[in-house]
Amino acid sequence: MLPGPRPSRETNVTVSQVASKRERPFREIQKPYQKPRASNFSKKQPQTDSRRRAQCAVRRVRRLHVGGARTALFNWLFAKSQGGELVLRVEDTDVARSTKESEAAILEGLKWCGISWDEGPDVGGEHGPYRQSERIKAGIYEKQLEKLMAEGHAYRCFLTPEELDEMRAEAERNEQAFVVQSPWANASEEEVQAMIDEGKPYVYRFRVPFDREIVVDDLVLGEVIWNSDDLGGDFVIVRQNGMPMYNFGVVTDDASMGITHVLRAQEHLMNTPRQILMYEALGLKVPTFGHMPLILAPDRTKLSKRHGAVSVGEYQKRGYLPSGLVNYLAQLGWNDGTKQEIYTIEELLEAFKMERMSKVAAIFDTDKFKWVNGHHVRRLSDEEALEQIGERLKDQGLVKEVSGDFVKKASQLLRDRISTLEDAVEELTAMLEFDLEGMMAKEVAKPYIEDGSLNETARLLLKAKEQGDFDDIGKDPQVMKKIAKQISEARGGVKKKALLVPLRLCLTSSAQGPDMSVFFEMLQEVDDNVLCKCVSLDERLDMLKEKFVDQPVPC
Repeated sequence: MLPGPRPSRETNVTVSQVASKRERPFREIQKPYQKPRASNFSKKQPQTDSRRRAQCAVRRVRRLHVGGARTALFNWLFAKSQGGELVLRVEDTDVARSTKESEAAILEGLKWCGISWDEGPDVGGEHGPYRQSERIKAGIYEKQLEKLMAEGHAYRCFLTPEELDEMRAEAERNEQAFVVQSPWANASEEEVQAMIDEGKPYVYRFRVPFDREIVVDDLVLGEVIWNSDDLGGDFVIVRQNGMPMYNFGVVTDDASMGITHVLRAQEHLMNTPRQILMYEALGLKVPTFGHMPLILAPDRTKLSKRHGAVSVGEYQKRGYLPSGLVNYLAQLGWNDGTKQEIYTIEELLEAFKMERMSKVAAIFDTDKFKWVNGHHVRRLSDEEALEQIGERLKDQGLVKEVSGDFVKKASQLLRDRISTLEDAVEELTAMLEFDLEGMMAKEVAKPYIEDGSLNETARLLLKAKEQGDFDDIGKDPQVMKKIAKQISEARGGVKKKALLVPLRLCLTSSAQGPDMSVFFEMLQEVDDNVLCKCVSLDERLDMLKEKFVDQPVPC
């Protein structure tokens, strides 16, 4: 690999001087200046590219975070709404944590969300390979590093961790910002070769120019300006073993894959000026950048495991639908300017525009997410409900097979009552078990026990049974209405809550629930396919007799 000619640079630091005084006072690295906008939404940067190419870079570690899924979704929406292409790239250089299994799980999670790509490790393409580990073997990064070295934009640095720590400590003692100005930036070829011959470890650093203004017209944030002196000095781009660091790897990959638009979270904003410097040093076209708002927890801290589920896989296991997840993620930092909240993927593609992206961090509200998902559950067709809800009931051991009239009716009944597929199991179990003792202990039952209406309703139901009024229940939807009317008249014409709550408590052990005619129609279909505990109507009425007649409840 070429060491490159000795570049000229205005600095007094020599190899013998590990640390130097700084002129600027100690402070955190400055945040970039943002030109004020008239509104919270940025203007769209005009483009001249005939073909948009966005990228989705996934780290092959552990699981697909909802933040990563949202980034992939926005890149997919942008590319497809513009008639462009999406390229999927796998960052698998973290050898300790990177596994084939985690890569497969992440790609499967993206596909489950309905996100597809035109090029990637599993579908191929003209710009492969698409795994960084394979690109290292192909020498892709080495060629770009050689170019930087040959033109004086990069150099070998032999600073040890201890020397860097001392430089950092001295900067703090002098109340100065820690800026890496390596003494090896201007070392001679002889000095460098001597260290190599001694077997001294080294890294490759990018030479950051002094006092350089860097400007980007961000699709979301608008014009953002940095000064190169605020970037922390010369930064590492490649380790001695040839492993590229993040910024160098991203620039090399995006350029070689023809990426025209880089859309990512705002946490990557400070990487942008470093990447722009490398694009220019390599003589490459700088892509258009767009930095999307962060996703925060309700307490406005970084969304993490302590706030609950954070991965796509976890929400999939909890019974969220892909359409519900995509709908909710799309609204974390974006809206179409209307009051619409429920979207199909087709509607999102039609409405998506980058200029409607917000600059402000989005709050991940699990209650709102569940509400959105509930709308998508209720949009399921009868066939989809049978497949989705029926499979969940089977997986949880409530039924043997996803077939038969019971499963069909149960799926349709539950569809209108649940927000997630996980809710279906709890909801159906509560309906079928009939926990009379538990109902009596509930606060909702207390006033009806005290005023005697629960006892009276139970006796009237038993009378209706003796008269044969329940004989056609489950077959004739009018039966339950007739019984309710009889009880209302017997109780002096009570209506609504005073009538229906004690009636539901007596027949379902719950104050709320589905239409009782539909419920008993489902109950009549219980057969050998049902594995969970199921209390029939006759058994429920017998339990009422034992509780309210044989052992009357005192008012």
